[in-house]
Amino acid sequence: MTTTAAGPVAERPRQTFRKWVGPGSLFLVTFLGIGAVVWGYVNPPDVRVVQFDAGPVSQWKAQRIVGFPEQRIYVVALDDGRLRAIDTRVESSGCVAQWKPDDVRGTAVNPAGLPGVFEDACGGGVWSMIANAISGSAVPLRTPLVDARPDTEGREVRIWVELVNPDR
Repeated sequence: MTTTAAGPVAERPRQTFRKWVGPGSLFLVTFLGIGAVVWGYVNPPDVRVVQFDAGPVSQWKAQRIVGFPEQRIYVVALDDGRLRAIDTRVESSGCVAQWKPDDVRGTAVNPAGLPGVFEDACGGGVWSMIANAISGSAVPLRTPLVDARPDTEGREVRIWVELVNPDR
């Protein structure tokens, strides 16, 4: 105890731990944040995006579904005039779903009640013409971005599909 003119005063215990918790936490969070940025710079993600030309807009007036087997993509014309691309690579089984145009399992969910489904022979999954899961899987097929824009010469409007990591 220390004595002053007003009387005895109790000494405060040293609070060295509390004194350094705030600055120490700030240093740790800063260090981890900088480490995460450096890690991301040294190990970039392997994502490649490719634009695929799916043909002129005029072809979609007569056809309902067009397949591009090399890209493992199908493009479907919806009832409202929009187009939907379907990536048939099934991530869970590692296989490619096959289009079965005469399969009646899709008539209840396909546009205009048309037959046809996508079927995964490896995993047993079945999907509708618009990529919704019907049976064997709860996950729909991926639907890449579809865009209509003029070709490189600006003469004809074409359909472009954005493929993400097409080689996998």
